Amino acid sequence: MIRSMIRSRLFLSTTLATVALLGTAAAALPYTPTSAQGRAEQACRDEGVRPNSSAWELCLSHVTRAYEWGERGLAVQLARVAGNARESCLSYGLKAESAGFRGCLAREIDAHSDLLILGDDQSGANLAQLPASDHP
Repeated sequence: MIRSMIRSRLFLSTTLATVALLGTAAAALPYTPTSAQGRAEQACRDEGVRPNSSAWELCLSHVTRAYEWGERGLAVQLARVAGNARESCLSYGLKAESAGFRGCLAREIDAHSDLLILGDDQSGANLAQLPASDHP
């Protein structure tokens, strides 16, 4: 009886140690971006948006979402919008990396993104007259 209890405790201890070891190994695996995020990073780079630039996170968020929706064409267009936003904001006389420049980038990218997304709508509904909760 005592031997069976000792074996049970030994088995339980070994099992818990194995689970802990596997959990530690899984947590140590390097992060790999999702397929959509990896493609978004490449699309943004292809359009001249550099990592650590003011437009990088904005580009990634819009383009990743489009890839997640399965909209490859839209993703490429959104990356192009992010790439063009820098030139537009500089042409307004804003200094790169200033707060005004970052705000301009956000407005440019958001405005053009909305136009691309709404322009791609195939529902036939007049989105301007629908309540926000009814938008496709």
